[in-house]
Amino acid sequence: MKYMLTLLVVTVTVVGAIDNKTAPVDPVILPCGPHTMKLGDVVLVQSPGYPARLTNKSSCQQNIVCQSPSAKLGVACEVFNLEDCDNERLIISYDTTSSTLCGNVKPNGVFPTNAMKLEFITKGVNDSTGYNCSITCLR
Repeated sequence: MKYMLTLLVVTVTVVGAIDNKTAPVDPVILPCGPHTMKLGDVVLVQSPGYPARLTNKSSCQQNIVCQSPSAKLGVACEVFNLEDCDNERLIISYDTTSSTLCGNVKPNGVFPTNAMKLEFITKGVNDSTGYNCSITCLR
């Protein structure tokens, strides 16, 4: 008896497979209001309407808390361009400290707190680009 052996070779191509690596996730852009983060989370805070020029009489308050009481918040601003403090300002408050920021000096650094309030206010005619900053919940 003769046996015929048929060998079937199947080639499978998987499109978009991940080779045991996690694809990077774009940070969430936070709207105004309260927000809770976990250790390692990265979020974006932006002036209203960014990247469009600022509008007259706009405001936004963001209360950001990292769930871990021992965490710190890292701030890194890619863009920070506000006019004089009379017309445009970002107030960063934490614990009993408050800083009013304007101009183009970026508030980059690690803040020794797990909670902060960001309050952005414009009053007059504006021609600034605003700000685009990331906040990271750090150990």
